[in-house]
Amino acid sequence: MAECNTEIIASGYDQVADEYEALEAAEAPWPRLERVRAFAADLPQGSRVLDIGCGNGVPATRELALKHSVTGVDISEEQIARARANVPTATFIRGDAREVDLPMGAFDAIVALYLIDHIPRDDYPAFFRRLRKLLRPGGRVLLSAEPGDDPWRSYNWLGVPMLINTVPTDELVQLLQEAGLSVVRAEFESQLEGGRPIEYAWIVGVNSRDLP
Repeated sequence: MAECNTEIIASGYDQVADEYEALEAAEAPWPRLERVRAFAADLPQGSRVLDIGCGNGVPATRELALKHSVTGVDISEEQIARARANVPTATFIRGDAREVDLPMGAFDAIVALYLIDHIPRDDYPAFFRRLRKLLRPGGRVLLSAEPGDDPWRSYNWLGVPMLINTVPTDELVQLLQEAGLSVVRAEFESQLEGGRPIEYAWIVGVNSRDLP
């Protein structure tokens, strides 16, 4: 795996839990809730859903847990503590999304929102293969990622060091497809973060590798 000081990421999200939550204004909600609702709309009730990079569990994990069996994973101890309080019906694990022990082929769907910008681009092929292996045949994944072409390094984010990189969306789509995740949708939508518009790619892929 590429060099990734996970303690920088974990400590950063621990420290700015309140500030990060405040980036989303009540009068200008981020598109994630509607994207998650649309993504999960036809999942059978009780489906097993994995939310990687779940943060404090609000609103995505909480929405998914209304009808499904949800496991949330996050690297931040503070975010996991908040998620457990916010979504008591879900199961939460603190760990690195690239390495945490999870059952292969067990999930009907995976949600990974605002996550992969915190994973080194060199790790994407292995990470995307891991996502595909976690899914049952025909299972699906919803990803969001900020488009760009920024190097993997430490940036000042909300007053703390944070490791971030971005890649062009067409490159991201190609890497997903090479990992066996057939991309069925890639759309762009902006959200206001602290009043500043930030564009994200919203990508839906399907585990086609094991289908007949």
